[in-house]
Amino acid sequence: MRIALLSDIHANWTALEAVLEDLGGQGEVAEVICLGDVVGYGPDPARCLEHVRGSGWLTLVGNHDRACTDPTVLGWFNADAAAAIHWSIEQLDADQLDWLRGLPERAERAGLQLLHGSPRDPVYEYILDAQTAEDNLRIIGDSVCFHGHTHVPGVFHVEHGEITHDYQHGSLKADGPALVNPGSVGQPRDGDPDASYGIWDSEASRFEFRRVPYDRERVKRAIIDNQLPPRLAFRLDFGR
Repeated sequence: MRIALLSDIHANWTALEAVLEDLGGQGEVAEVICLGDVVGYGPDPARCLEHVRGSGWLTLVGNHDRACTDPTVLGWFNADAAAAIHWSIEQLDADQLDWLRGLPERAERAGLQLLHGSPRDPVYEYILDAQTAEDNLRIIGDSVCFHGHTHVPGVFHVEHGEITHDYQHGSLKADGPALVNPGSVGQPRDGDPDASYGIWDSEASRFEFRRVPYDRERVKRAIIDNQLPPRLAFRLDFGR
């Protein structure tokens, strides 16, 4: 079975559209799964939400999705992120906000664990270092867990008794226990500005990381035109 996994779209329709076009050329996939943060940061929250919802993808709740329906968590957000959340709420109708409110924190598919943050804290924890990865790998047994949130693609796993983080454009083996992050569609943070997603092959236990260029200038103009914080536009060129 082949499953496409993507995360952290962040209201970047132009990037999502490019990813979907790329995915259409990769052969048949059984399902598309979104690991959260459909909205936030970007200029097209309603359009991205409607596509994800209308496509019927299994979608997990991300921290920005949660913030749109629970403003008490905005104290954890920096000023730019919080400003984008307030603006996003104004762009969404009651039905769209209800959809965000109903997104699950965890799910399983074909033996995979699926969430936004970490097995230990499925919405808010970032897995960025070996110690955090080790703590969470202990929780998942021999499973493969797909997560997002950090906007940094890669695989945390144990090799020769050590926690390693591997990433490359193309296919990587990911036998459990492993924590796999497909990266961000809408705001990558690994130094590569191209949209990031991937395809899981369950028979081979391999994940193919894919990068897709898109028209960043168009998105930057839309961010500025909508009077969102300018830094949210400029960072797209640097993948940070």
